[in-house]
Amino acid sequence: MSAKKIEIRWLWAGLLIILLCYIDVYVWLYANKDQQTARYRSTSLPSDFKYNFPQDTEEFNFQTPRGGLLNAILFKVPKAKGVVCFWKGNGGTLANWGHMAPTFLQSGYDVLITDYRQHGKSKGPLSLANFYSDAQTVYDTLKHRYREADIVICGYSLGGRVAAHLASANRPKFTLLIDPASAGGDFSDRFTDLLYYPFPSVNGFVFPTEEDVQKAPSPVVVISTDNPNSTAHKLKAYLDSSDWFVALPGSTHETILTHTQTTQLIKKLLASP
Repeated sequence: MSAKKIEIRWLWAGLLIILLCYIDVYVWLYANKDQQTARYRSTSLPSDFKYNFPQDTEEFNFQTPRGGLLNAILFKVPKAKGVVCFWKGNGGTLANWGHMAPTFLQSGYDVLITDYRQHGKSKGPLSLANFYSDAQTVYDTLKHRYREADIVICGYSLGGRVAAHLASANRPKFTLLIDPASAGGDFSDRFTDLLYYPFPSVNGFVFPTEEDVQKAPSPVVVISTDNPNSTAHKLKAYLDSSDWFVALPGSTHETILTHTQTTQLIKKLLASP
């Protein structure tokens, strides 16, 4: 057998090995798709846990589709101008996220903060569809208590992803997205989806936030760090003339939520008629 034929055989053998490895990795990733939910679990709290906040509060438990039970707290002020539907970041529970409430209460707005499934007292299976449908259930409940024109949607980090989708299908006063991102970012998720296209996605949590902000019928405000490669910064290209983008120099994902300029901007936005 000639050396050329041997080379061709080795080439085909190598290509076959690569193809088999490609298929094996895809099958493994697809089979373990549901295990990605570990990224979105947090600390559990007993169902009889008592929250201790100095503000006037009301605790809710929302029954949601596909076996969801969401625990939430409504922080209240006298003669509220409206309500902020706040979606927290990944991790933690209402026991610590409740301390965000004064940021909105001081502007005369009630604020509802909700624990996602498998956070705090909330229960049920995690999925992208459940994140979205749960948020809609909570929002629909608020509409029975407040005029939709008096509802502000706000989300930070993972909550920004949820808030953006909620904004795409509703008409709140406006939506505030504070450095929206999914846990760990989703660059690797999108890369693997592209790598295995057109096979079904191996990722269960690719948030279509760019599309969501474009669909939002009400104004969207994005507060980002000055990192041009961040998810939030890239949203600037998808906003229209009624929206607003603000980059805060020197801020980080960890500090932006309580950054002085963020607090001032929230106060300014909530003061607008």
